[in-house]
Amino acid sequence: MEWYDSTSLGQTLRDSESSYLLNTLNHTYYQRILQVGRLGTEVDYIAGEFLRNFCLLVDEDDSIGSVANTVRAKIDEWPIASESVDTLILPHLIEFEADPHRILSEAERVLNPEGRLLILGFNPWHLPGLLYFGQKSPVSWNQHFVGSSQVMEWLNLLKFETEFSAGFGLPSSRAFVEPQSTWQRSIAGLTPVYAVKAIKRTWTFIPLKQSWVSAPDLVPGQAMSPPLMRKPR
Repeated sequence: MEWYDSTSLGQTLRDSESSYLLNTLNHTYYQRILQVGRLGTEVDYIAGEFLRNFCLLVDEDDSIGSVANTVRAKIDEWPIASESVDTLILPHLIEFEADPHRILSEAERVLNPEGRLLILGFNPWHLPGLLYFGQKSPVSWNQHFVGSSQVMEWLNLLKFETEFSAGFGLPSSRAFVEPQSTWQRSIAGLTPVYAVKAIKRTWTFIPLKQSWVSAPDLVPGQAMSPPLMRKPR
């Protein structure tokens, strides 16, 4: 949060991410949205009439901020009922936590079947350029950044259907959203910041019962005669 507020690069990135979330969320009145970790511009991409269905979960040491529905809790133990969330937003959370697998497991737990997950993360392969534009690495960054391909691999193990959704260029505010061609995906994959979109899939295993083929009924008078034995000479 301090890096977002104190640098022009952080403000540019936050505006780009807010615009992306605004165009991606596709609000409905019955949609329940949970965000874990503060981005600082929640009111820019969550419309006022949908704020009642929006919950922001922050660390116990964070301030409440301007969002009314804010819950303080341990960041890796969410006081949220299982399968109660339609859309989950994780803005730059995985790369700053010691156990990212626990975070993703909690995401799988609280999401409804077919629920959507949006993850914003820093590209570890572009870390030198990011720190160059930021002039100084924030003290709180442990630099355990996780690439988009690794995040999608972890989510696939949790039965999520994943896709690379966007790449954000810096220091410009250009965003490569939903890249289609190979060239666009290559450029988006090299940007300092990425967005991954995933859907929680559930498969029901239907056991296959063995089908028994009944033998045809014997017709009276048409029984098969035993074979005739020839007498040896």
